[in-house]
Amino acid sequence: MTNITVVTTFHKPGLDLYGQRFLDSFAQRVDPRIKLLVYAESCNPKNPNPEQITILDAKEVLPKLNAFKEKYKDVPHANGNIANHSARNGRKDWNKEFKWDAIRFANKTYAVYDACVRSKDWCVWMDADTFVHSDWSYQQFAKLLPEDKWITYVGRGKGSQTWPECGFYGMNLNHPVCGQFLKEFERMYEDADNGIFRLVEWHDSFVFGHILKNLIPVNNNVLDYSAEMYLKEAKSGGGGHPLINTVLGKWIDHMKGARKNTGKSKATDIMVNRKESYWK
Repeated sequence: MTNITVVTTFHKPGLDLYGQRFLDSFAQRVDPRIKLLVYAESCNPKNPNPEQITILDAKEVLPKLNAFKEKYKDVPHANGNIANHSARNGRKDWNKEFKWDAIRFANKTYAVYDACVRSKDWCVWMDADTFVHSDWSYQQFAKLLPEDKWITYVGRGKGSQTWPECGFYGMNLNHPVCGQFLKEFERMYEDADNGIFRLVEWHDSFVFGHILKNLIPVNNNVLDYSAEMYLKEAKSGGGGHPLINTVLGKWIDHMKGARKNTGKSKATDIMVNRKESYWK
């Protein structure tokens, strides 16, 4: 049987708003053979199933993350403020701080690196602002992770020129190209001045997309769950809400942005014929 380990992380406000709900829904509806690693950032979630879910203290187990935060904590451009940085040149969206908030998204990327070391076969990132709304069997989950693919992810649909939607992606730890991907992903942060800060944006999805774009010519055995979709609002700038409109919407909802406050995606987000009762 192929091992599948899901990884996520959240801080105290995230735990209260959506994180605990995610853990509870995962334990209730995901096959117990699929494990979950949680990197808790200065918070104490309740573990609904310790046999399936392992909760780690991010501060204790991610020393590289701690070092990254310490090094860049007082650097404005690493915290989303590029008002006096060259990255602002020609950008009308320079005040959208999330695009340059390396500190914020480093919590996610360093959790991924560590989880991949702790895991075998497949490691799957899943945002904690996710809700598992329907029973998810091992067979259904494994089918989403074909053995011949080195990575799976949610793009932005046909013709998209923007970064992937990194709310869910799978890494085939048995594939050498995935190993290259993870090595470069970590290097981009560990050598940030010659890595992420050389890019035009440095949030995790942009970094992910940059490396993916460079490696697909080496090996194009990847699975984009959105490959057959068309989202007219997602051609540039990371728009759209693709995840719930892919096959993944059969089992999960993703509360992007303000949806976290309502606990559910909007009816207008649905662009396909979703038959699951949750969406009715």
